Amino acid sequence: MRPSAPTPEEQAALWADRRRCGEMDAAADQALRAWLAEAPDRARLLDAQERLLTDPALAAVTARLAAEAGRSRRAGLHPAPRLFHRWSSRLWVGGLAAAACAALAVLMWPSAPVVVEQRLEGVAGQSLQAALEDGSLIQLNGDSRVRTAFGPERRDVWLSGEGFFSVAKDARRPFSVLTATHRITALGTRFNVDERSGGAVEVTVLEGRVEVVPLNHPERRQVLTAGRRLLSDGAAGPIQRLDADVTTPDWTEGWIDADNMSLADLLIELKRRSPGLKAELADPALSRRRISGRFAASEPQDVLTTVADMQGLTLRREASGRLLIER
Repeated sequence: MRPSAPTPEEQAALWADRRRCGEMDAAADQALRAWLAEAPDRARLLDAQERLLTDPALAAVTARLAAEAGRSRRAGLHPAPRLFHRWSSRLWVGGLAAAACAALAVLMWPSAPVVVEQRLEGVAGQSLQAALEDGSLIQLNGDSRVRTAFGPERRDVWLSGEGFFSVAKDARRPFSVLTATHRITALGTRFNVDERSGGAVEVTVLEGRVEVVPLNHPERRQVLTAGRRLLSDGAAGPIQRLDADVTTPDWTEGWIDADNMSLADLLIELKRRSPGLKAELADPALSRRRISGRFAASEPQDVLTTVADMQGLTLRREASGRLLIER
């Protein structure tokens, strides 16, 4: 009987494993983009499987199996036969069973390329600066996090929130930042990536060149050069020119430069900088209103008061301390 075709979840697991092991060349990357473009939920499935592969349960199982394999070799025992071939068998994903399968795959292919992983997480109200394994530098905004996987052919960084990257040049290994909806790739540059509401991202390039690719619409790729900014929601948006004196992202200096920013995104920015800030929009329809201006992020209530006045709205503090913006 012919085996059934793998489900999208299983396909996502296979792609996630290939990326984790650094086995993606240009042809594979193009095939992945085509697969992502076939359905709108595939970017989410891929992200879920990549998160699973870095789950602590997987690390624990891998360590345990590696220790057992070492004891078997020292005892002169033959290794167990392979349980499945890596790309022809179905990979079931779910809980510890998935972790065990992935761990076995690591052990059964000991010659697989080494992938170095790091995790960084910033708390609200504080930025975080760190050096990555390749010498690149990252500065994370508050309430933002990254996970990296650097292999012999590529350097991938999964970002949730906002980060400013100074990338070490390495033409052999493209440096890519992935959000839930976009891939931003550079060879050597300084650029900022800001996740916005609704799956949009804002990319600002201060040095070099980057390529911005919506995962669900890879044909809409755009290339940004130094001094340019792009707000992408999957469509081919307009590229803006930065002021000549801009050398760092506004948030690294304590400011929010809102250029036609939605109120939903303004709240996201304020909450990244202000731990414990409780502020909401009374009506979800208000989230689509736009605002422009330069605001001091250290004074969130003053910012919200000013914005409410500009929009003809009211800022009300509830007994719980929550700030509510309403009509």
